Amino acid sequence: MLRLVVDDAGQIWPDLRQAAPGRGTYLCMRKQCLSEMSDKQLQRLKAKFSIVLPQWDDLHQRLINGLQKALEQIFSRLRPKIDIGRDAVMHRLWNNTPQIVICAADAGDALVRQIDDAVAKRRQAGQVAAIVNAESAVWLGSMFGREKVAVAGLDGAPMTEKLKQYCVWLGHVKVSG
Repeated sequence: MLRLVVDDAGQIWPDLRQAAPGRGTYLCMRKQCLSEMSDKQLQRLKAKFSIVLPQWDDLHQRLINGLQKALEQIFSRLRPKIDIGRDAVMHRLWNNTPQIVICAADAGDALVRQIDDAVAKRRQAGQVAAIVNAESAVWLGSMFGREKVAVAGLDGAPMTEKLKQYCVWLGHVKVSG
């Protein structure tokens, strides 16, 4: 769930840090919930808030921009801890540390199979590993100041959990558009 706040002009804004002042409401960030979202759904908020409609299209764009900016900040902070490329990620998967693998949606089939197999083996051995899908190799590359990155890996930590959540949410929001 993502907290939304309403400003004095009646515009709805995402509150990713959950720190904005005032009353808020929550938006379900599952794919199904977002695919059904519309100005008609936002109409329900008029009972609690003074909002201006229509604005789903604007809120949708604010969600994309907010998530994109938050991910850029997280990637920037984590950049020194991230391994980029197949060999570096596979080496990391062979270690016994918690692992998150970020794989571009357009990564090659052989790479995806290899990553899936390595993560499955880790899970069978009782080790923590998760795969997060990124929009594309170009998008993932932009997070690292590179042209393209098909796969990246990093150790599990609280900030990486936020990164994982925001990547999933961004994928759901973009699909719902």
